Order: sequence, then structure tokens, then C-alpha cells
Amino acid sequence: MRIGVGAPPKGTSMSGFGSVLRQITTESWLALGADGHEAPRLASAWRWDDSRTVLRLTLRKDVYFHDDTQLTPELAAAVLRRSVENAEALSLASVKSVEPTGDDGVEIRLTARNAFLLSDLTAVLVSMPDRPVIGTGPFSLVKRDPGEAVLRAFPRYYRGRAAIDEIDVTNYQTQRKAWTAMMRGEIDMLHEVSRDALEFVAAETTVKTYEFPRPFYIPLVFNVRHGVLKLPTVRQAINEAVDRAALVRGGLNGRGRRSDGPIWPEDWMSAPAEPFDYSPDSARRRLDAAGLKARPGRNGGPPARFSFTCLVFASDSRFERLAVLVQKQLADVGIEMKLLPLPQSDLEARLRSGEFDAFLFEMAARPVSWVYEFWRSHDGSLLNTGYHSADAALDRIRGSGSDEEMRAGYADLARVLHDDPPAAFIAWQETSRAVSTRFDVANQRQRDIMSNLWLWRPGPANQASR
Repeated sequence: MRIGVGAPPKGTSMSGFGSVLRQITTESWLALGADGHEAPRLASAWRWDDSRTVLRLTLRKDVYFHDDTQLTPELAAAVLRRSVENAEALSLASVKSVEPTGDDGVEIRLTARNAFLLSDLTAVLVSMPDRPVIGTGPFSLVKRDPGEAVLRAFPRYYRGRAAIDEIDVTNYQTQRKAWTAMMRGEIDMLHEVSRDALEFVAAETTVKTYEFPRPFYIPLVFNVRHGVLKLPTVRQAINEAVDRAALVRGGLNGRGRRSDGPIWPEDWMSAPAEPFDYSPDSARRRLDAAGLKARPGRNGGPPARFSFTCLVFASDSRFERLAVLVQKQLADVGIEMKLLPLPQSDLEARLRSGEFDAFLFEMAARPVSWVYEFWRSHDGSLLNTGYHSADAALDRIRGSGSDEEMRAGYADLARVLHDDPPAAFIAWQETSRAVSTRFDVANQRQRDIMSNLWLWRPGPANQASR
């Protein structure tokens, strides 16, 4: 099977060439279920001690790396120590030690409670400590050149040998080039179908598309040090001025749903968020009460109550399209939002330094430690927004000793984010993949088909051609 990936060398989220290869060749210690609960993967079971600072993982005994090395407790401990040293997950900073136990276990000791550890272990990928290209996944990497890779089915894969013998992966500089290659029959799978191309790809009778929701949300995030944006009532007014349903329709071509917070709504610990109703009249009343009256515009422009600049990722049209629509909605209540598109490196630098009024970009909700990273103020944070209101709630979540405590913590967080919003949460996104009908795809509704690639089979037409 031939897979085409349409992404620049430094793509966003999960669309990059390297991340696709890792998704096929490596696996994590635990899996993450649709409801956010952890499930067995390379570790078949786990248990906390009474203090919730010692976690014991029970390992499967039938897991082998692609060089036929068995995953033993000693090797598992070495792999985990490397992950801690490389800070491969946020909660790993709390790890004090990792030691093998018995003939099937690993013991992880923490310096303090960290309820995010289990969730993070669903995202920590397992590979040989000294050779990271050697994983335990259903396919092994046999050749990699710039923009091209060859993978073969691993015979000792613990869940069974894949039915597809070989996968060739090719990287294209844009999604347009990738889907053009699919229309020409040069590839059998388009890893991610852009919103602009979906209509054309879906109409092709030799291709089937598979949609699934992604735990990535798009917010308009505020720097609360800004002269006007520091006022919670102003940020609430902006939330009321934003028509999320219209943004999903117009900005995402309907491929998504509104977001009212940073917690993936399907997760078990998610607390019902109090939504901001779309109400431009209420937004105007809030701004009037704050003394923010409309003033004559500069150089003959429309009157505005105040102005701020929003940074936007310049290399993806969906963010610029959404930003323009938000700009129009805010102008309707007398707020001028200027747009400043930036390349990703410049954008990330500005977010870390705090040199912005606001920004619009996508952010991850899984694993849940990302919620802590983004919205808890701390040194070295990816976002320097000046926002501190959620710190106490987030610390309670991280130190939770039970599911009940965690649920209560997320309920507190939802209230804080509504009463003193750090952002206008806009939308959750949806992604599509496309596969030639020559392959039978193991599809699970609302799930990424890539997670079951080892179960795919050549279809009848494909078998006949062999």
C-alpha cells in the first residue's frame, strides 16, 4: 500500500511525515479509549499504591522489538528512563525513579502525586533506547530517505502479523499535491484530506473517505496583561460576540463542532461547560457598562471601542479564514481586531515571550496534561498569557487521588474558565482520511482508521491483481 502525506517539513499537529511513521512503527505503554480511560497496550495492567506516588506496570510477555529483542522489565525500565531524561511527556518531570520488578513489572516512583501520568503513558512511544527507529509496532522501518520511507509487516507483532506486507510512505509539500497524486492513482491512501479537497476526493468512486473528530480545539487566546483585555467582563463580552456555529460552518466548512472549553467533551472526567450564548446585544451592554464607548475611527475608518492585534499561523488557510470571520463578528460590537499572520517559528517565539495581545491557533486536549501545560501559569510555559485564575483548580486536578476528586477538579476548572475566560474557545475539529477501495479498512466509527492499520486487508480487486 502507498500512503501520501501532504505536509510541509514542519507541519502542525499530527500531520507531519515523521509522526505518520511513528504511528505505524511504534506503540505506547497504554492505549487511550474513546472516553478517555486508559486501556492495556504494551502494559497489560497497572496499579497505584495507597499514596498514589508509586505506579506498577505489568508488562505483556509476548512483545518484541523489530530486531527480535524481547521487552523485559529491565529493558522497559531503561526505555522509561530515557523518556524521563528526554521529557517526552509533561508528567515525567515528577518521576523520581524507574526500576524493574519481578519478571513482568516496572515500578515508577514520583516525587509527588501526578494524576496525569497514566494519560501521558498513552502518548509515550516505546522504542529501543539506543536505536529509536526500532519499535514494537505492526510495521518495521526498512528504508528511509528524505520524504520517502518503506515499511514491512513485522512477523512477531504480538497482536498478529499485519495482512498488508509492505507500506510505502511519500511526503508531499502540500496537501493539494498529495490528493492530486491520489487522483492519478499514484498512492492508495491520503493521510489527511484538506477541507478544500474533501468534496473532490469524496466524489471519486475509487476512493472512500473516513471522517473522525480530533481532540484539537481552536481558541482565540488573550494576553490578560493587555490594557483592556485584562478586564474579565471584556473577555466575556468577546465570548458573547462570537458566533461559534457560524464559524464552524464558514471557517471549517462544517467539519467540526463548537467548543466551550479545553476539555475533550467525550472524556469521562469532562464537566459540562457553561456555554456563552451568541448575543451581540449582551456583549454591547457589557462593553458599555465597562465605559468602553465607540470612538471615531482612524483615517476615516469605522468607529471602535478599542483595538487589539491577533497573531495567526500564516501557513494554514483554516486559521486565517477563521480569524477573518471572528474579526467581522467583533467589528459588529465595536471591537477592532487587527490580524498579523506569522510563520510557526515566529508565532511560537511570541507566545513564549508574551509579545502579543491575542492569538488564534490550534491546541491539543489529549493527553489531559496539555490542559495543565497551556492554562497553568509557570516558568517555561508554552504560553505566556499572564493568566493565573485557573492555577488552583489545575493543581487540584494534578494532585487528585481518585476519579471523584478529578471530576470535582474539572468542574471547578469549567467554572473558572467561564467566569474569568482566558480565551474564546471556538471549535473542535474533524479530520478525514481517504483510502482506495482496493483495500478493506478496519473502520471503527468516530475513530482514526490509522489505529487499526494492522487489521486492513487487500480487497478482492487488489488480490486479483497479484
